[in-house]
Amino acid sequence: MRKLVIQKANVRKKNNRRNQKLLTNEQIQVTPRAVQRLKEITENGERLRVEVDGGGCSGFEYKIRLDAKLNNDDLIWKSEDGNAEIVVDELSIGYMKGATVDFVEDLMKCSFRIVNNPVAEKGCSCGSSFALKMD
Repeated sequence: MRKLVIQKANVRKKNNRRNQKLLTNEQIQVTPRAVQRLKEITENGERLRVEVDGGGCSGFEYKIRLDAKLNNDDLIWKSEDGNAEIVVDELSIGYMKGATVDFVEDLMKCSFRIVNNPVAEKGCSCGSSFALKMD
């Protein structure tokens, strides 16, 4: 009985991956620096997950982490060679459509950041939170 349950879970996981929607270049841009760093740090099916959540000092904040899990509402960006992937859920892409994922190194820290977000009006100095444009 247990073997059957494991097999069903594996089939569901494969089906989820096959049905994943790909992000277009109009939805998200990725700098060569971000692609290179992502290739250096990921392993075993990991990809960069970008989420937008309520909070932060400006109203919304980006949450960026490595994740091997795929959800049904995830959209995937893949590098040309397929060795780097970024995942954004359908809700979050609405708050960052057209933005750029970059990898930035400065004296204080090095991190992935979302830059040039056409949906964001202002952000905090750390670059992790933003307010929406009100048109």
